[in-house]
Amino acid sequence: MQEKIKIDRRSFMVSGAAAALAASMWPMRDLLAQGAEGKDTLVISYPSDVPSWDPTALTLPIAQSIYATVFDSPLRYTKDLKLGPMQITEWKWLDDKKQRLAITLHDGITFHDGSKMTMEDVKWSLLEHPAENPKLAIRGMFPTLTDVEISSPTQAVLVYKKPTPTAPIFLGFLAAFILPKAYIKKVGMDGFLEKPIGAGPYRIVQYQRGSRLVLEAYDGYWGKKPAVKNVVFLFTPEASSRVALVESKRASLATDIPIRETERLSKTPGITSEIYPISAMYMIKVPSYVKPFDNDNVRKALHLSIDKQALSKALYAGKAPVLSIVATKGTPAYIDDYAFPYDTKEAIALLAKEGYSVKNPVKIRLLTTNGAFPNDYDMARVLASMWKKVGIDATVEETTAAKVMELSHNQKITGLQLYNWANATGDPDNGAGRILDPRLRFSMWRDESIGGRIDALFSETDEKKRIAGYQALLKEASEKSWVIPLLQGVATIAHDSTLNVELQGNGYVSPRLYSWQK
Repeated sequence: MQEKIKIDRRSFMVSGAAAALAASMWPMRDLLAQGAEGKDTLVISYPSDVPSWDPTALTLPIAQSIYATVFDSPLRYTKDLKLGPMQITEWKWLDDKKQRLAITLHDGITFHDGSKMTMEDVKWSLLEHPAENPKLAIRGMFPTLTDVEISSPTQAVLVYKKPTPTAPIFLGFLAAFILPKAYIKKVGMDGFLEKPIGAGPYRIVQYQRGSRLVLEAYDGYWGKKPAVKNVVFLFTPEASSRVALVESKRASLATDIPIRETERLSKTPGITSEIYPISAMYMIKVPSYVKPFDNDNVRKALHLSIDKQALSKALYAGKAPVLSIVATKGTPAYIDDYAFPYDTKEAIALLAKEGYSVKNPVKIRLLTTNGAFPNDYDMARVLASMWKKVGIDATVEETTAAKVMELSHNQKITGLQLYNWANATGDPDNGAGRILDPRLRFSMWRDESIGGRIDALFSETDEKKRIAGYQALLKEASEKSWVIPLLQGVATIAHDSTLNVELQGNGYVSPRLYSWQK
């Protein structure tokens, strides 16, 4: 179940066509027909299957929409990225050092096998399971958690080895899902991966890897019952196939639609489509150990010569807000009165100081994915064109996110990286705190002194001081171009106009919140 499937572009196209065919011919046609006529079923054309049915194993953003239909997290972020209750109804610090967090579990939560959730499941999911499997992503989400002191089936205290003021945000972040301890102990992890159950609003009825996932609303769900009874995810890697499915009404909703197609579909009767900003950030990650990026003037020239407004207008219909720091507007560390300038004259002057010009350009590499986020490859080409005008000759090289992560981890990266950073919490701990931490594989700017600053901010119990500290770090990182922020990320969606869709600030698809117009 955990095996990753490698697939090339040709296979993508075949898979997309197969998915489209499956939508009309597979044995669930009676269910799909019911959805079309009785509006009991929502068919979603989705880009990717989950890589594993252990939702605590990975922090892959695209998998979260599916995980959150089957599993629930202790806390939950609202559509405007405000942390609120979910399975945990109350949480409060018991000490000024913020090392003991008291939590109360909702009484009456059951898993899909009918068994009741208790604090034993919480302890196993957040502490014991990660301790037994250190490579799980959830282990990295709770690095300072040392104990879960259980006083009753619904009461416990999370104990941290050092001040961890941001602990609550990780209870609603990637990988923080509560799993059924007793069920997994009974059937084993392999058995769980073959037949996963959660405590979310939907239970799995049928699953075919790489093809489809059929879900049914769980009658015993503790929270608000979903208005849509059945949900079908059709895994459709090829964007053109997703467009075809939603346009032909064989799918009621499709995500990750190309920008131009999203604009075209907005004019199609019966279809609603939107391009909207989310909590992701498009940026250029800079490797400090690769020349010429160790040169202050070259880095600043790279940044100064980027017309970010033009990028947004040309590639995202002007819907992607310009960023001057790696934080989005409305999040805690955003700086309202700061704007990094666009100044090609200054860029040319800085490059001249280093002996570079249009006739004698500095040569660099720009690594980019192709299709990992909307118009990524096109953006890389536009950036190269902008740089060429000031004396920077950039070779655009297509790669994969996994390959770049591997090279970055081993400090073998060869150039700049165009990157999409998703921060579903909006908190700077999950933004600058990870992007700039030299000890993490995410970071390319390896300045050891920054690690100490981040450690201090991670443990800072005064919220105003913590945010002020991150704002100072974010501004310095932009001024010195340790990382080059570009645009706030956008998501695209197209759906049947009779479907009520509540857009989420993190860009996730949330069937539990949807309903059909009556």
